[in-house]
Amino acid sequence: MFLHAGSNTVIRKKDIIGIFDIDTKVTPESTKKFLRRAEKDGITMSAGYDLPKSFILTSDKNKKERVIFSHLSSKTLEGRAQIPLT
Repeated sequence: MFLHAGSNTVIRKKDIIGIFDIDTKVTPESTKKFLRRAEKDGITMSAGYDLPKSFILTSDKNKKERVIFSHLSSKTLEGRAQIPLT
């Protein structure tokens, strides 16, 4: 099964590690540090051109991690994936 993350971006559900909300007022410093590191390492991509509301952390069969920014909310993505985020 697949998750449509926005624009033309589709992710295999079995590759999803987590779906996370981006709220600059509440996002912990450790998450910001992780995202900066991911950007520096070149493992980020954007699913669209709007400001991101969430990000999806994935790992494929080769254990390659990727951070995908989405303009969709984490709740919307959760509903599309039909997986609980807790």
